[in-house]
Amino acid sequence: MLLSPRERKCKQVRIHFFNWIVVTFLLFVFVGCKTSSKLSNENLTTQLFYQSETFSPEVLLFHKSTDLSMLHFSVDEKDLLFVNDGKSFSSRLLVEYSIFETYTTTHPSDSGSVQLTYLSEKDFAAVIDSFPLSFPFKEGSILRLKFKDLNRNAESIRNIVINNRSKLTNQSFVVKYKTGELIYNYKCSGPSSVTLESNFPGLEALWVRCYYRDFPLAAMPFRVIDDEKFSMYSDSVFLVHKSDFGNINLPRLGIYYFQMDTNLTSGLTITCLDADFPKVTKPEQLIEATRYLTTRKEYAHLMNAENKKAELDAFWLEVGGSPERARGLIRAFYNRVQDANRAFTSYMEGWKTDRGMIYLVMGQPISIYRDAETEQWTYSGLVGFPDILFIFRKMNNPFSNNDYALIRQPVYENVWYLAVDHWRQGRIVNDN
Repeated sequence: MLLSPRERKCKQVRIHFFNWIVVTFLLFVFVGCKTSSKLSNENLTTQLFYQSETFSPEVLLFHKSTDLSMLHFSVDEKDLLFVNDGKSFSSRLLVEYSIFETYTTTHPSDSGSVQLTYLSEKDFAAVIDSFPLSFPFKEGSILRLKFKDLNRNAESIRNIVINNRSKLTNQSFVVKYKTGELIYNYKCSGPSSVTLESNFPGLEALWVRCYYRDFPLAAMPFRVIDDEKFSMYSDSVFLVHKSDFGNINLPRLGIYYFQMDTNLTSGLTITCLDADFPKVTKPEQLIEATRYLTTRKEYAHLMNAENKKAELDAFWLEVGGSPERARGLIRAFYNRVQDANRAFTSYMEGWKTDRGMIYLVMGQPISIYRDAETEQWTYSGLVGFPDILFIFRKMNNPFSNNDYALIRQPVYENVWYLAVDHWRQGRIVNDN
């Protein structure tokens, strides 16, 4: 059962520093979020790897006008706990929000909370909802969201870097499939037809640059190389008028970059990925992901095999030494591929990126800290491994705010091959 804003009954309380906002069916109450810690001191491990969360809301920030934004969110069926009050089943969700001007700011510039109650005829329901955020904020500020399931006493945190409301970006749009399903991460499952909603001033048409490229895998962490440079020359371009925003066809897998002015480096990016994304299911994809573990000869053999699936199974069986251990290796490795796709996808699949490469082989770090320029991963306490720190630089990427490049160092070579050898001996590195 799906609860939409019209179908669910809820009460919502919120107070703004300067204005009381009253919304139909919603009662807003002031609750301030108190914090004195820097976001740069917050361990992001749980936020990035959702499998450790009790529930995992999806969120999207939409700048509806120059002074009003909407926070859209959804929670999957059975993620929230619904309890029976004798008449119906209900869940209680508290959303606390705060704005930090930088990662190193110690106190938020604004904060508040929204409490919602959802009713259902069953003991579970999916939730799709939104609420307005009308306070001012600066370019690059961070919106920190804490979702709390009050019935279960569980919480989930999301951070959103805010774009300027006067600049055309992904946050200037709501993108949906033709079926009406909102696309929270601007990633489509396969070639798709989508709709755009935008109130951006002066928007009458958009040029769409199309990029159909096969991006290479990340280079080994100890090979010091120059950063990959992305050519902005597109494979094709087409024009979409505002009257056609209700039916835009994205016919191939690739990157679609929507711009009012192609001389600027700002716009909306929609990426069409494989229909099974974030999973990998095709034999070629399954083999490609093993490149970090295989020799060049083994990889070529797998890719050129007539029966790729059978040869891949044989590879894992040889590595594992028994069918049972092979199944455990396969499950762990490809679950990491899926996790990396969820967490690190930018303009290409997450497992192909630098962070995805490290996660596939090394597993989940004990800590992840982020500031405006870097993300630092620490591995500590792994039996047989030295403590090690990986530092990733945030890249200035017009297509994605989620692109980080590893600062490669020769010192990583020993620990990298030690980890690969563990996999080759049938042992999962960092098996949590």
